[in-house]
Amino acid sequence: MKARRRHRLARRVGLGGLWLAAVLVLSAWLGVFITLIPLRAALERTDQQLVTLETRLGAVQATLAPFDPLADPQTLEAVGALRRLAEGARAAPFLDRALGKDALDSAVTLTTGWETALRTRPPLPALAEARESAAAWRQTVQRTATQLTLGAWALCGLFTLLGAWFAAGQWALYRLAGERLSERTHHPAK
Repeated sequence: MKARRRHRLARRVGLGGLWLAAVLVLSAWLGVFITLIPLRAALERTDQQLVTLETRLGAVQATLAPFDPLADPQTLEAVGALRRLAEGARAAPFLDRALGKDALDSAVTLTTGWETALRTRPPLPALAEARESAAAWRQTVQRTATQLTLGAWALCGLFTLLGAWFAAGQWALYRLAGERLSERTHHPAK
């Protein structure tokens, strides 16, 4: 009687182990992909933002390219000289009356703004470097997304193999216990 109970218990444990293996493997797959999906979405958004940045940097680069010769030292010096002339004209009492105070103030403001814009505009090589940096980050983001996906599949495959190994052991226990019960039923004297 005790042997029969042990065999029945072993059979129940084996069957329970099969269900446990299935639940653990399914849980591992769900857990990995529930974690992976938001990570992949974040990486895709980052990639799109980097594409937008790279495109905009290219547009700025194309827009500023024709004006690049204006930022050479001779042009900057000429604009500075115009600004100094406008400031000097504004300070001269007879020109102030002849040309008008507002016209001279506008000339000073215009030349000062022009000089500031030429001095502070981003140089084309810096824009090219920023664009290359955005492209490099895009490659890094894409590589990370690929590695995450492959890692998730590998982890799920490992969990599946471990689950199959555990399930095979539980199936063997279930079958062995069933055989022993069958022997006890057909040969009660044993």
